[in-house]
Parts: sequence; C-alpha cells; structure tokens
Amino acid sequence: MFSIVKKNMVYFIGYCGVIFTLTAILTIILGNENAVPLVLISGVLLFMLVFGPVFFNEQYEEKHKGYDFLDILPIKASEIVLAKFGLVLLTVAATEGYLLVLFSISKIAPNDWALVRSYILMGGVVCLFFSALSYLGIFSLGYTKFAVFVMSFIVLLGFVPILIMRFYRDNMDVLVENILAFLRGVNWVAVIPLVLIGYFSLMFIAIKIKE
Repeated sequence: MFSIVKKNMVYFIGYCGVIFTLTAILTIILGNENAVPLVLISGVLLFMLVFGPVFFNEQYEEKHKGYDFLDILPIKASEIVLAKFGLVLLTVAATEGYLLVLFSISKIAPNDWALVRSYILMGGVVCLFFSALSYLGIFSLGYTKFAVFVMSFIVLLGFVPILIMRFYRDNMDVLVENILAFLRGVNWVAVIPLVLIGYFSLMFIAIKIKE
C-alpha cells in the first residue's frame, strides 16, 4: 500500500505546493483588509487541489494500464482503495488546516469568522464526497467513460445559475441571506464525525466495486 501512496502522492504534493504558493501570493497582493475575495478564491483553489490530482492520476493509471499491473501483484483491492481515499482525506485536512490558520490571522471581522470557517469546511466536505463518488464511478465505468459523464454533468450544472435567476429573480437577496444564515448555523462538531462516517462508508463500497 505504501508504494501506491508514494506513487500517487507526487500529484497531490505538487498541487499542494502550487495552491499554497498561490494563496500566499494572493494574501500578500490583496492584503488582510481584502480577505473576503481571498476566501472566495480559496474555495475554488480547494476544488482544483483535490480534483486535479484525482483525475490526472486516474488518467495516468488508465493510459499506462496501472490497475492491470497492480492486479498481478500481491496487492489487495482494499489497499489500493485505502491509498486513494486516504490521500484525498489527508489533502483536504491539510488544506483546510492551512486555510483556516491563514484566515484566522487575517483582519476578518469576528462576526464574519463563523461564516468564513463554515465556507471553507463546507468546501472540504463537498470535495470529500465528490472525490469518493468519482472513485466509485471510475472503478465502475473506467476513467474515460466516467470522464465523459462528468463533462456532461458539468454542462448541466451550467444551467443551474440560469434556473436560479429564473425562479428567484425577485428574491435573490432572501436566497443569499438564507444560504449565509445556514452556513453560520452549522454545528461542525456534530457534522464532521457524520461526514467521516459517510466518507468511509463510500470507501467500503469502492472496495467492494474494485474487488
């Protein structure tokens, strides 16, 4: 399992280095007084950091028939899946910790800190579950077929803002306030254990599919 982790870690470490450097540069350029735009940008960077290595690595695996090679080695399917899921979890945890520390020392108003913290943590939750579901799809369909599915899904997501504007045109302020109120009110002490249970449950499903 450690050899699998080591091979996959190259992508994640590379992306972490790029993302951490970008956020540091943006912090210097924008300054602490402009922390809100940096928070929003960091949410996007978090998705790039997690999904980039996942899809690049799986593309590499399919191109070079990595899984076919692993099948002839004395390596269990559970070890392969555990390595994949473990790296995603470690990457999200490290990035979340980095961002929370970065923003905790920024000049963010105390009333806004709960919102910033929830925004970052919610981004991590979404990344965890999307990554887990991506592995389920890749193990079930193969990388190429799943990539086609993902691209189709992304195209459909492009219609979501249009639908929101169509049905909430006169109530956008209320919608935004409801979203912000929801984020401020999330009890992360209770939510995080549930998220981990869900994530590990998907990991066990992925093991069954890989077997």
